Amino acid sequence: MKTTQRLAWFALLGLLTLGTACAPAANGPRIRVATATAQQLADAEQEDHVWYEFQQGDVIPVVFAFLGVSEGGARQPVVFRAKQHFWFVTSKNGPMQISFDGKTFADQRAIQSMIAVVPRKDGQGGQLGWIIYMGEGNPEAELKALIEQQRSGGAQ
Repeated sequence: MKTTQRLAWFALLGLLTLGTACAPAANGPRIRVATATAQQLADAEQEDHVWYEFQQGDVIPVVFAFLGVSEGGARQPVVFRAKQHFWFVTSKNGPMQISFDGKTFADQRAIQSMIAVVPRKDGQGGQLGWIIYMGEGNPEAELKALIEQQRSGGAQ
């Protein structure tokens, strides 16, 4: 086989590999978190891929925990309210991904973490504001709008 033919085959193989790496694995159960039963959640632990569904208006309690170089977390859950339909897709052999259409995975910019260090109200050091952005919009613009809302006293 000539070198040019071999290179063409390697290029084709590379493109096919890239295409399958970008395509979502659409297998696995789909579970709406807001209405899931204990049995559905237990059964999902045995699956390689699980699509956890959130519909607009779903309110889910979330408990935060910090591991690794830090430790701690919240004792009480905070409110997580879905503003649109989306899925968290978990895999036993890879990182969690997010889908906004239930078919394809969003790129890694769709989930971002932002941290603000601000003075504590009691003047005894600083505190962290940890913001997790999930979406297809402009996180900087949404953060600026949130800050303006806080400053104007319109926070809810």
